[in-house]
Amino acid sequence: MSNNPKAQSYNNATVLTAIGKDDLDEVALFLHRHMNDSFSQAEWKRGISQTWMSEVPNYGYMLKSDAQIVGVLCAIYSEQSIAGSLKRFCNPHSWCVLADFRKRSIELVLALIRQKNYTFTMFSPNKDGLEIFKYLKFQPLDNRILILLNLPSAHGSGKVIEFQDKQQIKRYLPELAARHYLDHMQFPWLNFLCFRNKNQYGFLIYKRYRFKKLASAWIMYISDAALFRQCWPAIRTCLLLKHGLFTSKIEARLLDQPIKTWFEPEQGAQKFYLSDEVSANGIQNLYSELVALDL
Repeated sequence: MSNNPKAQSYNNATVLTAIGKDDLDEVALFLHRHMNDSFSQAEWKRGISQTWMSEVPNYGYMLKSDAQIVGVLCAIYSEQSIAGSLKRFCNPHSWCVLADFRKRSIELVLALIRQKNYTFTMFSPNKDGLEIFKYLKFQPLDNRILILLNLPSAHGSGKVIEFQDKQQIKRYLPELAARHYLDHMQFPWLNFLCFRNKNQYGFLIYKRYRFKKLASAWIMYISDAALFRQCWPAIRTCLLLKHGLFTSKIEARLLDQPIKTWFEPEQGAQKFYLSDEVSANGIQNLYSELVALDL
């Protein structure tokens, strides 16, 4: 039996308990062995220990049988400014349960979402988890994906710029955008591209990936959808000519208007959220496993 006061016993050998800081090494090793061994134990630990709150209630929940971890659901916590008000978010991720204990998987989810006053985001549910999150009243996000050609253009009023230091980021970007930039700049797999039109400044975050065997950009975040659209000719030119990226993938929900493309929209992985305070428009890919882990 665990000495953790939050532990709940379901039989003489199996307990559900919160993941604390002292458990992170063991949880990271479990995920390395049973979920994705392309991440080392150290890489897993860095990812699952990420937080954007000064104090967190846990790092998720785990199932232990005879003192051994048999299942985990990790969580990343953050405080995010939504429409000028600070909201608390919990991002469950890395849900992995050994086959003999799968019937207890739902207990990990319930333990997390019973926490009060959080907006919950689930960005990478496995196939079996889709129906579970629907049953638990999670709302689906628009999962249409647009593939945009990075055709060079000499037209358009916007241009791509570079900030030299944190002071320039704070000086030119709007306050919330600057916070988003600074909160995520420590991850080496994230790429930042800044743009402006007259005296308006914005930026995007992208990861490199391959589309039809060609180097491409997965645009995960844009700070200003309208400004992005105005600067798109300059952005796509820079992505192609400077960074060698032939196409860009972006979720339709991140745009304020559709951008013309030769490709039909694709259906991306389904993402969900659960909230009494935040609408779908307030859900970003930031502050989640999508940025904290090099997925």
